[in-house]
Amino acid sequence: MTISRKTALLGVNDLKIFPVTKDDSTGFTTAEGIDVPGIRQISINFDIDEKELTGDEKTLAVASKVKSVSFTSEYAELSLDVLAALSGGKVSASLSKSPETATFSFTGGDKPDYFQLQAKIDGTDGIKGGDCHICIYKAKVTAIPVNGVQNDFATYTFEGKGVFTEYLFDGSNSKLIDIDFNSVAKELTAKTSS
Repeated sequence: MTISRKTALLGVNDLKIFPVTKDDSTGFTTAEGIDVPGIRQISINFDIDEKELTGDEKTLAVASKVKSVSFTSEYAELSLDVLAALSGGKVSASLSKSPETATFSFTGGDKPDYFQLQAKIDGTDGIKGGDCHICIYKAKVTAIPVNGVQNDFATYTFEGKGVFTEYLFDGSNSKLIDIDFNSVAKELTAKTSS
């Protein structure tokens, strides 16, 4: 039986960030994944560069190409490790003193770095028992709002852009995004050249 090429998607079940450790002509690798706790939402937009050729008082042709993807994600539990992975900051812990503390710090020399973003969404009718994985190969954060609300739980969001890899995965093309349907649900794992 052939897997369906369409399905309804229900919720978002998991989101992981895999820091990119190498992206050049010899390979594409990542560090171990960092779980984004309490994932609530992921939205992805294809950013399209469009040009119009006009003449004779009309549009004669339109050229367009996908140049990047942009995304927004919302999650429910603040994670210092996620903040550090997104922003380039550091997490430290003071375990020998009482009370113990864990601290996220962002200093003048810190800066956001690239990561691979992977989301897992359960399928319904078309891939019942399976799931959908969305992989943005090489992404960088562009905003990290923290949203507190009176008399309610705070939620946390981040926005970013995905760009094409330098590494050519099939020997001739770089990667931007994959959307995989799996007939059997599976855990998120990094997509690398090895």
